[in-house]
Amino acid sequence: MNPSPLDLVPIDLTKARVLISNDDGIEARGLQVLEEVVRPLVGELWISAPAEGHSGASAMVSLRREIAIEPRGEHRFAVTGRPADSLLAALRITMADAPPDLVLSGINHGVNIGGDLIYSGTVGVAVAAALNGIPAIALSADHPEGQPVSDATWGDVASHLPAVLNALCRRGLRRGGALGVNFPVAVADPAPLFVRQGTSGDTMVYRPVPGDGNRYILHHEGGAPGDLDGTDLGAISTGRIGVTPLTIDRTDHALLRRIAEAN
Repeated sequence: MNPSPLDLVPIDLTKARVLISNDDGIEARGLQVLEEVVRPLVGELWISAPAEGHSGASAMVSLRREIAIEPRGEHRFAVTGRPADSLLAALRITMADAPPDLVLSGINHGVNIGGDLIYSGTVGVAVAAALNGIPAIALSADHPEGQPVSDATWGDVASHLPAVLNALCRRGLRRGGALGVNFPVAVADPAPLFVRQGTSGDTMVYRPVPGDGNRYILHHEGGAPGDLDGTDLGAISTGRIGVTPLTIDRTDHALLRRIAEAN
């Protein structure tokens, strides 16, 4: 019997070949924290990340455009493309002979919850991995509005991340599935809480460039509070580590069923 795509496959991190990527760039603090935490946990670690930050790139790729893959050490590459380019460059080129068992994307500067999942390059990497049949986890950390992720939060994330990753990998991940994991500013309860995507809506706002009436910069702002009950937003608001199962299937199954029933 062939395995179901819904089957959960446990991952032994101590033997796993793990690829790290992100959307904030190879020099980002979040990637540094993730690398430091994960390296002693896994069998083999590879890094393929954008040469510079590309927040909000979703799963965009540099179709029919040149990219460069720049070695930055053993099993470490900077890619002059979008976040998903970094993932594909690893799968198609640098790791083509031995693909990863698991992809970790992040740790993003800022949570990816609610409507953020549509735009997020961090999530885009994980979804692109899922599309290629590789389980993936997108990791993000919260911060107070208008401020960077604090040293205290990075330390909090680093202290809880090994247990979270081990728990999720022991439980198992879907073949070609992804998880979105969001850490609050301060963890009140270390047990991961499985939640659904919230409904915070679009939080993107254009602000004019001073002195130039034709130029604008897109900013991410906190939107109106969405549903808290059982959602990623609710988990973050109560100091919980929220885990949201993600899928590449964008079919509106509820509507499809209603149409079928009406016929």
